[in-house]
Amino acid sequence: MIRSFILKEWALFGALPRNARLMLGTSTLTVFAMPVIGIFAYAFILRNTHDVNHVMAFQFALYAGIPVAFMLNRFLVGRLSFAHLYAFGIVLCGAVLAAMTWLGELTWGLIGGLGFLMGLATGFHWANRNYLSLVCTHDGYRNYYFGVESFFYCVSGVLVPSAVGTFIAWWSGHGGASADARAAYQWIAGVVLVLVMGGAGVLLRGDFPAERPSIRVRSRYAPVWRKLLLLAALKGTVHIFLLTAPAVLIMRVLGGQESALGVVQSVGAVLAAVLMYLIGRNTRPAHRVEVLAFALVLYGCGALANAVFFNRFSVLLFMACQLIAQPMMELSYGPILLRVLDTVSVDGKESRYAYIVSHEIGIFAGRMVGAVTFILVACCASGDTAFRYVLALMALLHLFCWPVAASIRRELAKRTLV
Repeated sequence: MIRSFILKEWALFGALPRNARLMLGTSTLTVFAMPVIGIFAYAFILRNTHDVNHVMAFQFALYAGIPVAFMLNRFLVGRLSFAHLYAFGIVLCGAVLAAMTWLGELTWGLIGGLGFLMGLATGFHWANRNYLSLVCTHDGYRNYYFGVESFFYCVSGVLVPSAVGTFIAWWSGHGGASADARAAYQWIAGVVLVLVMGGAGVLLRGDFPAERPSIRVRSRYAPVWRKLLLLAALKGTVHIFLLTAPAVLIMRVLGGQESALGVVQSVGAVLAAVLMYLIGRNTRPAHRVEVLAFALVLYGCGALANAVFFNRFSVLLFMACQLIAQPMMELSYGPILLRVLDTVSVDGKESRYAYIVSHEIGIFAGRMVGAVTFILVACCASGDTAFRYVLALMALLHLFCWPVAASIRRELAKRTLV
């Protein structure tokens, strides 16, 4: 029975176009590096500076670099292919992490510079990944495509945080004269570099489009795209917490070290992995809004509980809710975005990248709302207060994604594009 199930699922994967399979292969390798880049980088900064404001400064600089990368990407495409720029982005992510562990004292300037470079890397990653996902997939199997991505994202959420946290704790406790955790981080950064270079190698085996896209800025967009931009802005309001909250809450509220951070990140991720694959495998395009709504409510409940109690139990509850809600939101949001892009890009493939750039501006606007609100509360009160109440406030604002997504679905239902 198990063999029959595996063969059936492998045949389903094999039915995807070759470029789509290579994209998933790249995601599968790089996703095992992302928890280190996305979580332990912040733990490393907090360990070495003991100041949550340094963590948020890194995140703010990262956000500033992302839209710059989207604009630079436009001028580089044509000289380099989308695949080469995507590969450059994921390798640069690993290189920045390695540089952080090898450089000396983490000053404000160094944190800002590394954060901006990480933002450039993230921007190159997503600008080209979104475009390639759009042109290499079809709406009919995007639930499955993003379900497979989310499955491996959750699997990495089980294995990587626990393994990395345990390794850092072991190194610090048994390293003798070399017990400095920085050395452990350096070894981990080396493994991350190997993974991202492997992912880049898989990607470059594909035959992807190499055209030079337009980024013509429109003064007026179709109503459905304006709604999508609002959805993107609402989605972006919680981005500042998706990566920083796990590290800061575990290290500050639970009083744990990297081992505790790894264990907590792994709890619930097994369930999330199975859930994401089943959702992607068995849902249809008509179910995307319901999946998004469930994820929004789950995340909001966890954030609200954390704001009310702000103790060990509420932090663990919030972490469990986020572990399930975050990949579920991405699983539903990604196909919605690509479906709207299919609908509005009536001028041909060259216009699609312009819409992707404008979508990034929408996401950036939401990120700035969350980041500026956090910084104001942290400066007027404290970082812990900001993590307690601003996180809940942004999660409640995030709930408005539900009616906006439902409105987009109704708008798309009026179209004749299938």
